[in-house]
Amino acid sequence: VAIMSFDHWLIRDFAKDAPDIPGGLTAYGKDNQLIEAHFAMLAHDLAFTSYAAGDLPNPFVSFVREKLKMPVITWTVHDQPAVDLTFKYADQMTFEGFEPGLVRVA
Repeated sequence: VAIMSFDHWLIRDFAKDAPDIPGGLTAYGKDNQLIEAHFAMLAHDLAFTSYAAGDLPNPFVSFVREKLKMPVITWTVHDQPAVDLTFKYADQMTFEGFEPGLVRVA
């Protein structure tokens, strides 16, 4: 069981009320304002991040994977190019519209 949300306030409050359930930030974007907001969430015990596949790579995802060893999931993967981005810059994917066994994983 885990919870993830785009809403920063929900993740912050959930971590206080249910500390034994992993919470993740659902995020997107490459511009500095969004990236800085995502970095600010690291003060709130995130267990993982779910990031828009089309917004990879970016400094936030690189930092949480490489420096913090935090798992990164991508969303929502619909095609082979997004699968390729996922497994180059993230750990797993949320997918729809295809059979995962039919795609190439590098």
